Amino acid sequence: MNKVSVAEKLAYGGGDLACNLINLLAFSMVTFFYTDAMGLNAGIIGGILLFSRFADGFTDLFMGHIMDLTKSRHGKARAWILWTAIPISVSTVLIFLVPNIGTVGQYIYVAITYNLVSTFLYTMLNLPYGTLTSLMSRDQNERMSINVFRMFMSQVGGLIVSAVTLPLVNAVGGSTHQRSWIIVSTIYGVISAILLLLCFAKTKERVTVSSQQKEKVNLKTSLKLLMKNDCWLIVCGIGISAAFTLGVPMSMGTYFAKYIIGNENVVGYMGAIQTLPGLLLIPLMAPFCKRFGKRTAALMGVGFMLLGQLLMFVNPSSAIWMIICSGIRGAGQAIMSSTTFAMLADTIEYGQWKTGVRLEGMLYSSASFGSKIGVGISSAAAMAIIGAAGYDGTLAVQPGSAMTAIGVLYIVVPAVFMIITLILYQRYKLDKIYPQVMADLKKREEQ
Repeated sequence: MNKVSVAEKLAYGGGDLACNLINLLAFSMVTFFYTDAMGLNAGIIGGILLFSRFADGFTDLFMGHIMDLTKSRHGKARAWILWTAIPISVSTVLIFLVPNIGTVGQYIYVAITYNLVSTFLYTMLNLPYGTLTSLMSRDQNERMSINVFRMFMSQVGGLIVSAVTLPLVNAVGGSTHQRSWIIVSTIYGVISAILLLLCFAKTKERVTVSSQQKEKVNLKTSLKLLMKNDCWLIVCGIGISAAFTLGVPMSMGTYFAKYIIGNENVVGYMGAIQTLPGLLLIPLMAPFCKRFGKRTAALMGVGFMLLGQLLMFVNPSSAIWMIICSGIRGAGQAIMSSTTFAMLADTIEYGQWKTGVRLEGMLYSSASFGSKIGVGISSAAAMAIIGAAGYDGTLAVQPGSAMTAIGVLYIVVPAVFMIITLILYQRYKLDKIYPQVMADLKKREEQ
């Protein structure tokens, strides 16, 4: 039950700030760059994204198993942060360096560079980074505190990308000019590399597993053990549902602001207001969850998200109204997200208690697999839908069918998945039995 210093928690949180700079720029705003700056077809881009997410999900499974078998002087998770910090920062810039080699050549370049970042490098970085929470301490409240620092810094990263990116792109040349995106991605890449290296240098792995266990558990056995962890299955289902809840509006946000509200820069204000409540609420979540439980906090968070989403129906073309609704939704999202990774870490102890085997990497990677498949399907489906509805990034005015599709995807679809998420949280039980789980594990280890 190790205690972790504030400095170490800050360094760990800085890693998620870096991941968010890469994630939100390269996975969310890049679709707008492809269609409106490069003039590429939305449907084809959606297909590339869908393939990438499915492939990414499967590489997650292998990466989780590889990480469980990793032995290095830097530990099993921290080593991967060191090894991937520079490559992923450089490769993020490559995404925006689409050369003028003909339309087919550009699609091939997009497929290669996008998959290099999302399918391989981000998986090699983000899975070990997420798993590191469970290796820093086994104390439930300490993990919640670590996760609070992580999600706070994640919100900072989201605020930077949402509020600064498009204004910065427009300031250095405009969102329809490739050079502007290259400049901004280079800035973000340098910052991300520095933060990731600091995360590696200042964190410590304290929880260890016997080498005998690592040698006995193969990939097939690991997957079978996952299916016996019912609490993990619920958290995994929540992750998939949340991926649709957040993935669709993330991919459609810039389009909604540009074509429904009438000003693409509004997406920055909506993103900023959606992020700001988290900076205030997330630090309060550790004491709240200690008293009332993570499940209670998560249910409250999804309730606020649903309220903000439903209020958007009132006046979706009003910038001011949509900014207000984004703030309400963001408050709920901050509360929910502050519990997610702490819950996932708790399922590792629960799985060890139930099966006798501890699988950090596989639990994180398999949950990430479901989440990424959800994000991939939601993002690709959204792009395919607006493409089928007649969207063309080279047109100044979009057809009515495309406008309707953008509106439905941004407002209606997330509300449906928020309701599903609420139902899943109702079935989560681990908060109540976790003290007994840890007491039993302690007795076993003493024996």
